[in-house]
Amino acid sequence: MNRRELLIGAALTPMARWIAPGPVAPAQGASNLSQLFRRTRPSDPQWPSAASWNRLNEQTDGHLIAVKSPLAACQDSPSGPACRDVFKGLKNPYYVGDDPALTQTTGYLDAWASQPSVYAVAARTTGDVVAAVNFARDNNLRLVVRGGGHSYLGTSSAPDSLMIWTRAMYDITLHDSFVPQGCLDPPQPAVTIGAGAIWMHVYNEVTTRGGRYVQGGGCGTVGVAGLVQGGGFGSYSKNYGTAAASLLEAEIVTADGLVRIANARSNPDLFWALRGGGGGTFGVVTRLTLRTHELPDVFGFASMTIKAASQASFRRLVSAFVDLYADRLHNRHWGEIVNIKPGNTLDVQLSFLGLDRQQADELWQPFILFVTAAEAEFTFTRPPSIRTGPAAHRWDAAYIRQRAPQAILSDDRPGAPAENVFWAANLSEAGHFIHGFESLWLPASLLSGVERPRLVEALLAAAEHATVELHFQKGLAGGSEAAIASARETATNPAVIDAFVLAIIASEGPPAYSGLRGHEPDLADARKNAAGIAKAVGELRKVAPDGGAYLAESSFFEPKWQQAYWGSNYKRLLEIKQKYDPAGLFFVRHGVGSDDWSDDGFTRLATRP
Repeated sequence: MNRRELLIGAALTPMARWIAPGPVAPAQGASNLSQLFRRTRPSDPQWPSAASWNRLNEQTDGHLIAVKSPLAACQDSPSGPACRDVFKGLKNPYYVGDDPALTQTTGYLDAWASQPSVYAVAARTTGDVVAAVNFARDNNLRLVVRGGGHSYLGTSSAPDSLMIWTRAMYDITLHDSFVPQGCLDPPQPAVTIGAGAIWMHVYNEVTTRGGRYVQGGGCGTVGVAGLVQGGGFGSYSKNYGTAAASLLEAEIVTADGLVRIANARSNPDLFWALRGGGGGTFGVVTRLTLRTHELPDVFGFASMTIKAASQASFRRLVSAFVDLYADRLHNRHWGEIVNIKPGNTLDVQLSFLGLDRQQADELWQPFILFVTAAEAEFTFTRPPSIRTGPAAHRWDAAYIRQRAPQAILSDDRPGAPAENVFWAANLSEAGHFIHGFESLWLPASLLSGVERPRLVEALLAAAEHATVELHFQKGLAGGSEAAIASARETATNPAVIDAFVLAIIASEGPPAYSGLRGHEPDLADARKNAAGIAKAVGELRKVAPDGGAYLAESSFFEPKWQQAYWGSNYKRLLEIKQKYDPAGLFFVRHGVGSDDWSDDGFTRLATRP
């Protein structure tokens, strides 16, 4: 028996499951359902033999991995140096991304726990993906598709599964004149990106080195393919549109093992579904081509933190900010976040483009004067700062290290590339354990004069229970005509077009695993925070009962997920899913076509006649 056979054979004895899984609920309406079939687990006699796995290994040029979690070092010595090194690594998203056993989220209260696949195909080529898809289909295996591993909802992880891991497919190619295959469109600047690339590296190539802009995500270590398929909002979406809308062409391996090109002319229905219909649902995307844009001269930032002396003063403050936003900032120039916090605190962290510093100063001046004129009511705990910088250096690690070193953190592993950086503001997300997570699009109608008081009261009521994060770039109302028009051509919930903001209410703790001695989550704290989140979003739903939720950032327990994620687009998406994957090889919980599957993706159910 050769070395590869020894490796594969050894993995057939599963490692003890010392991480307690989250509860597995039946599909919605399961009491009226009957079982059709069940996927194969390692304990089943139908599980592929060692010889079968070795054939797959040969077909993928030795890229099959028997997945072993580094957390095994904690099983016998939870306070030992090896275990401490693992938990240190969990705060480095590059460390997490480079290990197929780990995910960027370690778990979610009462929902799911990160558990490794049995095997992973570390795909380097489209041929590797084809071999893995065919193997999973022919052997009735649970399949997981993973790029960056950033799923809050646990879709990057599944025990007893085969993973297709695209991390090594990270090539990035710039085009001056790209035309999708078979199309007659005029050539346009674009970038072709491998499915495993992350946004920080893409921005480095497209902007720092290429002098262009591509619409991607704000968190730089998120995978490109997953973000595009989920919709994809970044700091400047109100001007450039969503990442999904920027998609010009994709190469995808579908459930039949065929490699298809999807663009406006070739497989146009599949192309539409890939623009916001959800990652890992319609096949395995192996590369994407996105349009790029002319880079502005500067990007800007506006930040400040204000504490009000009383609830009455806080009401005045929030009302003044809502007026400022509605009258001066509700346009294509402004994005990013304003936090309304318990304790009567307003925290501003906004980005802008298309304005110079003087223009931005003038917009904010009335609000700043309002705050400073009432010294007894308001205190700047972080003074106002409005600044601009060269757009070409927006993601330039060397430039940022010189000018604002506190803004970024580096991959601290020996020999890590200098470009492996991430925003310090995203540190809390590395390895986090989620207590609760809710998102809700708020319609722009709430900014009208008669509705503003209702909006203010809802925000204040919600902030009594939890911090309300207002992500203005994730609602397209007020944006450019191009951004809105392109969003209409995607599968994302049309509610985003009429929304001026996505409200996010969430809480998280440090890396933790239920059942791992010495590293369990603080359940009492998690449940307390989850209860506060539920109360807070309940207040916002009073003014936006049909707002919808953003697929990539939403509750694991979203009750009407089809409507919340896709609205009127769900019916069409389901038809496309049934066309390209009628047997449901690609399963994502609360993904298109998952309606008749158990939550773990192993049992398919059907309504009784």
